[in-house]
Amino acid sequence: MTRNKGILLVIASALLYGFAPVLCSMTYQYGNNPITLTFFRSFFVVILLGVLMIKNKIPFRCEKGELIRIVGVALFGSIMTTLLLNSSYLYIGVGTATTLHFLYPLFVTLICHFVYHDSLSKKHLMALGICLCGVLLFLDFKDLSKMKGILMALISGMTFAIYLVGIDKLKLSKMNSMKLSFYFALTVSVVLGVFGFTTGQMILNQPAISYVLMFGVAIMAQWLAVVFLQQGISVLGSSLASLFSMFEPVSCLVFGALLLNETVVIAQAIGCVLILGGVLLLIKE
Repeated sequence: MTRNKGILLVIASALLYGFAPVLCSMTYQYGNNPITLTFFRSFFVVILLGVLMIKNKIPFRCEKGELIRIVGVALFGSIMTTLLLNSSYLYIGVGTATTLHFLYPLFVTLICHFVYHDSLSKKHLMALGICLCGVLLFLDFKDLSKMKGILMALISGMTFAIYLVGIDKLKLSKMNSMKLSFYFALTVSVVLGVFGFTTGQMILNQPAISYVLMFGVAIMAQWLAVVFLQQGISVLGSSLASLFSMFEPVSCLVFGALLLNETVVIAQAIGCVLILGGVLLLIKE
């Protein structure tokens, strides 16, 4: 796979991730909650990918130690990240939550540099700084008093950083993408299924439209976006891929304005320009 194709895959993943919060927010209007949403978006994917793996004769067997690594990464990336971010939508706006979550490239860079001793070029650091400045301009300071939601969104960025680095450094990016997505989704379904039903937090009495929306989130954010991101990471590495993923807050802003009637302010427009500028700097490099 070429480097340019890897870039396009990561950007496509970011656009899908950017649209998913809009659908998640809509389900809450029908009585949904984060536990139920996170469970069903994974449960639907388990069924779909299971059928596709059988149809395409992809073996379910994992190599020695592979399943342990998958479960470990899934606990952070597929469970903690999704649950925390979905929960933050209950306290702060979708745009603010996504923006705070998108401080994760900073955490990715710090982990790769200080734990794995990856080298960073000056242009890489400059692009990171430009992108982070753009992300900060997305913040709605009226939401800063809602610390519970803010902390949830920030911690989701930390866990997602661990997820990205784990896929890269633990060699999971070399796995068949469909199989990896299947086991990520299966881990989430089992853990949250047990937790949700035993604690009474699983809400099944919802209108059909809520299930349709959750199915849409599952296809976009739990399958296609994961597959695209994994393939992009295998070419670009976790640190560089995380920066191209910053198209997500831009797409979230656009989709929120079009579908949820959210207002786009000048600061957010400037933030879009800075993020795109940082990404273009990386493409040029």
